[in-house]
Amino acid sequence: MEKIAEFTDNEGFTVSLTSEKIFIAAIGQEETFALRSVSGVGLFDDIAKYNRDLEDFKGFTNNPVPYAIIAIGVLCFILGMNGEGADLVVMPLLGLVLVVIGLLIRLGQKKKRPPVLDSYFTLMLSGGDRRFKFSKSEGNSRDIANFINKVEDTLTAYVSK
Repeated sequence: MEKIAEFTDNEGFTVSLTSEKIFIAAIGQEETFALRSVSGVGLFDDIAKYNRDLEDFKGFTNNPVPYAIIAIGVLCFILGMNGEGADLVVMPLLGLVLVVIGLLIRLGQKKKRPPVLDSYFTLMLSGGDRRFKFSKSEGNSRDIANFINKVEDTLTAYVSK
């Protein structure tokens, strides 16, 4: 059987189309579907999950706690410098420790990565839908759209036989 179309992302997802079957290879799984069992194809972007992850990310990076710790540390340092006796040593040292802790917390917040939109190649079957996750980027968005169009053309030709 000759391949009509094929799509491959940069993370190991490959889907191939022949005149009678669709072959899907993803990390850890390979499946074959006869075109007669496929009633449709499409793409699904999990926007609800992306929005939840984005809200979590915004809450994580906009956390005011490290700034409050740094401010208290600076205040302790300034008050300690104006003190006498034991306060002259303990308060500035406590202030420096608090500033370092606040900076470390803030640096830890910057390491969290922004969320990524999950995309799925979807096959509509008589027994339900099957979704296969793939990596969609600007570079391959056009390629997956062209592949979907080829599958739809093949399905239309297959049904009209």
